[in-house]
Amino acid sequence: MNTPERSRQKRSVSKRATRVAVLGLLAAGATGAIATSPAFAAGTSDTVGNCYTQWWNTAWAQKCPAPGAKWTETYESGITCSAQGGRTLTVGRAKGSTSTVNGSDCTFSASNGWITVY
Repeated sequence: MNTPERSRQKRSVSKRATRVAVLGLLAAGATGAIATSPAFAAGTSDTVGNCYTQWWNTAWAQKCPAPGAKWTETYESGITCSAQGGRTLTVGRAKGSTSTVNGSDCTFSASNGWITVY
């Protein structure tokens, strides 16, 4: 038998189920948005003598991909740290050197990399 009281109970249960489903979808969407949107900054300087400076969030490095450094010289790289100012890295390279040399990390963020040869 369908009484007004029983109809009210059915609507209440249905409303609760809908609310739970909507909140679940919203929570899943928010989590998905957070998981797929990492804070990440990166960049690569101009190339000099086949070497360049690359930086990420707080880390950076001097790289010379194959066939390696063009000259036997001193390669100097640098970046700007948001809180500490500039950092530099001087590497004496032989012609053909392909090693990656890591710079000392920034506390907060790295940006504006450069490289020069002398």
